[in-house]
Amino acid sequence: MAYSGSCGRGPQNRNGSNLRNGRRRYGALNAVGGFSHDPRYMIIGENGNTNDPIYRGPCPPNPDGTDLEDVYGSFYHEGELDVTESSPTVTTGDGAVYRRIELNATSIMSEEGIVKERTRVLILDPGIYYIVYNFNVPETAQVSASISLLYNRERIPGTTVSIQKGEEDAGVHASGQALIEVDANGAEIILGTTGLFSLTPDTFENIVSLTVFSIA
Repeated sequence: MAYSGSCGRGPQNRNGSNLRNGRRRYGALNAVGGFSHDPRYMIIGENGNTNDPIYRGPCPPNPDGTDLEDVYGSFYHEGELDVTESSPTVTTGDGAVYRRIELNATSIMSEEGIVKERTRVLILDPGIYYIVYNFNVPETAQVSASISLLYNRERIPGTTVSIQKGEEDAGVHASGQALIEVDANGAEIILGTTGLFSLTPDTFENIVSLTVFSIA
């Protein structure tokens, strides 16, 4: 298959390779779900069962296996957070059922390489990523649940936190962090919970936040 000589974005040098701040750029590889800003990519809705990306552009998706552009995003839930029986779920390979925690607000996000949907984040570019989440339970709330980061519908080891809090207990802060390696197929990141709850944030506090950024 022939590819366009101007696959990357940005000026070309005399050898025809694309440069942007001294770094090469290639056509992106989209992963499942979300909405692409570029009509060259076909994508699948967040409730779809297919996890395979479909590339429809004129350029090879990341032909040398690296993407040197920074990819990052910081997301959170603003206002009251409700996790109910009707919340969307995901089942891990060992049969555990998690309800997806909604991230309804974005602090900052790179223009390319990442897509945020209502209940998941899609990383489109391969590389090594650092992911961290914070979960706050207000003093007046009651919660019995495990919170986990899920990578392609499997728990990321070391990110599961068990919360057992009664109404009379002090407020609880839980967090988890991980390094993951994303290949050319992309990654689906979900913050999931095994419990049901309705949480109203204290003043100047968000119930949950999630940050993703590439480090290599």
